[in-house]
This record gives sequence, C-alpha cells and structure tokens, in this order.
Amino acid sequence: MSARRLIPAVLAIWLILAVLAGPGPADAQSTDSGKNDRSKTVVRFSYTPIHQFETDLDSGGSFDVQRHFLRFDVSRFIDRHWTVGLGLSLDYERWDFSGINGLAGVDLWDEIFRPGISLPVFYSAASNWRFGIIPSIDFAGASGAETGESLSYGAVLSAAYAVGPDLMLGLGTGIFERLDQSEVFPFMVIDWKIDEHLRLTNPFRAGPVGPAGLELVFSPDRNWEMGVGGAYRSYRFRLDDSSAVADGIGEVDFWAPFLRVGWRLGEHYRFDINGGAMVGGSITVEDQNGNELGETDYDTAPFVGVTVKGQF
Repeated sequence: MSARRLIPAVLAIWLILAVLAGPGPADAQSTDSGKNDRSKTVVRFSYTPIHQFETDLDSGGSFDVQRHFLRFDVSRFIDRHWTVGLGLSLDYERWDFSGINGLAGVDLWDEIFRPGISLPVFYSAASNWRFGIIPSIDFAGASGAETGESLSYGAVLSAAYAVGPDLMLGLGTGIFERLDQSEVFPFMVIDWKIDEHLRLTNPFRAGPVGPAGLELVFSPDRNWEMGVGGAYRSYRFRLDDSSAVADGIGEVDFWAPFLRVGWRLGEHYRFDINGGAMVGGSITVEDQNGNELGETDYDTAPFVGVTVKGQF
C-alpha cells in the first residue's frame, strides 16, 4: 500500500472526529473564557501552505518545494490535573527538481506524504510542575513507497515548572525510531510573558517550522501579533520501492529562521502570514539499510506561507 492511499483514510478520520468532538452548548465559548473550564473538550485545526522558492544545489541543478501542513487536535480536560488528547496530521510536499535527474544514481522524488497520529497526555501537579508525554506514529514516504516500510514512531517527554505567574521553564526530550535510525534530541520548554506585550515561547505547532524552537512574540493588542524565531528541522522518508535503490531513504535537514504577522478573526480564528528562509540545508540519500549513497548541500532557500487556524 502506498503512502498516497493513506490520505483518504486520514481525511475521513478527521471528519468523524470533527463531528464527534464538535462543540456543544457548553463548549461554544470563546478561547479566553474557556481557559478556566477544566472539564471541556477543545478542538483545534490548522492549515499551512508554504512555497519554498527555487534554490541551487551544490551538486548542480536546482529545486523548489510546495508544502502543505494539515493539523487536527482534540484535547479533553479530565480534571484539574489531567489532560488527554488526540492529534492527527497530514503533510504533503511537491518537489520540482531542475537540471538534475538523480543523486548518487538514485532517482529523485516528486512527492512526499507524511500522515501521522499522536496521543498527548499532560499532568499538572499541585506543586507547579507540569509533565507531558506525546507518543506518536507517522508514515513518511515518497510517492510509490511501501507504507509498511515507511513507519516512524517515538515519543516526546517534557517537564516544566511554573516559576511564577508569568514564567514557565522546563526541558523536553524526543526519542524516535525513524526509518532504521534511532534519535534522541533535547529541547527547552519556555513560556515567558516578559511584559504586557512581549512573550518568549516555543513556536506554534501549525507554523512553518513547528514546535520546539523559539519565538519572540510582540502583541500590541489582543487582535494583532508579530513574531520572530526559528528552529532546526530534520526528517526522513522512504523512497519509491521501484527506484534504482528500492526502499532507499531520503533525508532533509535545515535551519529555519522566520518572521510572522498574525491577525485575530473573531473569537475562534486566526490568520498568519509567514516568511523566512531555509539555511544550512542538505539532502542525503541512503540505501534501504541506512548506508549513505550521496549528499548535497543547497543554498539559502527563501519561503513564504500562510496559516489559518481555529479553536472551539
């Protein structure tokens, strides 16, 4: 079964969850008023299309990428201590290579699909500590890759302490098995309200670089916000099983500094414009056993995108 065939199933699950978890009379409150309701279900969704402009490869040729990120999350506050949830994601990338047919004799990809599911659980202790575990499974493959060979899984663990009403600090660790490669990476958890208008925090999940980086956000009022930040990203995906290196592996790495401007659209929706660049990027091709066949860096790649997100 190819990764492409998973998309209708994932979308169907999203629609079912949207119906089952949709807001009832008790849940149809504003985001602000809902913060104190510790027995409610919160539904969040977002869609982020991003265009990465054409950039040159060190090995010759060039490429550009169209990326689309869909997110759907349901969180349930069980009591004053426990919060559980379900997250669904679907990432799609359309790559357009020019002036290069392959890398190290391996045909390059046109499309990448990454559907995934996560089950976050958080515990807030009476002593101002908050602990979290987010196990997840996803399938990452180019068009034509076998689903059974495209599985990645792992968990993110975190512990944070509320130093005061305006500052939470902590540490997190991601532990993942990604296509024949085990990875452990630490990150800082922070939510610091510096003053009435300025906050330092981890980036929003729906944005161009996702969570675990850092973002400084300026909010002149409750309807506007501007952010600057960045994060490091690395992801692996299975190649077409009919290519010259059947069931090979592709890997993409980059740093992504970004700027963001956001508007509040009513009580439940936001619209963001994102812009930045992929810097220090590289593309690596491996065989099915994880042995490197070829690697090339690429020049700084500007990107621009938008995010539409909502909460009920």
